[in-house]
Amino acid sequence: MPSLKQSSKVPSTLALLASVIALLAVIALPASAAAAPSGPPELSFEPGDYDFGLQPVYSTSRATLQLRNEGAEQIWVESVNVVGSGAGTFWIGNSDCWSGPVEPGAACSLEVSFGPNEPVDYEAQVRVTVAGTDFYADLSGEGASPYFVPDASPVDFGIAKVGGDGTTREVTVTNEGNWPGGVFIAVVSGGAVASYQLLDENCTNRALFPADTCTVQVRFRPIAEGVKKATLSLFGESDGGTQVALTGAGAAPDPVPASNPPAAASVAADPGAVTVVVRHVKRDRTAIRERKRQHRLQRRQRIQRLRTLRRRRALLRHRRLARANIRGRVAIGG
Repeated sequence: MPSLKQSSKVPSTLALLASVIALLAVIALPASAAAAPSGPPELSFEPGDYDFGLQPVYSTSRATLQLRNEGAEQIWVESVNVVGSGAGTFWIGNSDCWSGPVEPGAACSLEVSFGPNEPVDYEAQVRVTVAGTDFYADLSGEGASPYFVPDASPVDFGIAKVGGDGTTREVTVTNEGNWPGGVFIAVVSGGAVASYQLLDENCTNRALFPADTCTVQVRFRPIAEGVKKATLSLFGESDGGTQVALTGAGAAPDPVPASNPPAAASVAADPGAVTVVVRHVKRDRTAIRERKRQHRLQRRQRIQRLRTLRRRRALLRHRRLARANIRGRVAIGG
């Protein structure tokens, strides 16, 4: 039978063992908490999407988006890019998201640019990758440009006689684009340009807003027979200008009434009548040129004689002055 002393040692040993186990648990608890995996990153864009609206083609606008860390841990941005069908029209500019970690509650900024090349709608997304997780913000915008459209092309002037009054047509031009624009010059060019005349227009030196119209008046007066084609061009803010084809046909002119041939008018009833003969004398161009040459020659001869006379008069004045000086010296010496 065990003694009382031996029985009292058992509870004390168990108490010591329990204390050691509790101490080890307390020491291991922080290490296990630190080693516990953190949750996924929590990020948000401010604003969550951005619409650039209408932007003139071949120009650029910029916007700044904020990327905010809404989690409890700092995060590192791994990549930022633009994806989607319109990715080539949007691009990332300056950003401080790569300069270091983003602390909880803090935000970094990134600049997004939009530069359309055509007057159409564009859509894309900004994609940010953090710890293998992607976050997105929607982007949108529309390219803007004026677009001038004539009411007809080609414009047919029909048939007009050579040398006549011609035919006038009015061409109406409408801005069917989504942006105001203007025309700085309207010209008729190419082909039978001499058979077309720009009479009047109210398209230049003004702004044509979407759906606005202007008019151009063109006259077709052919200078020769046959089909005559040309181009009416309006150059302004639309690419390549607005081209309107012009076409018409020149017809033979009206016949000129035959004039009475040169004839002699006589009065034969009266023996004392005077006969008047009217003749058309053709001017001899050679004779005209010869007379002009003679006239020029005579004019040069008159100028030459005048110059000679002036030189003689100047010489006589010089001689008189010389004689006067000699006489004065003789008188003083005497």
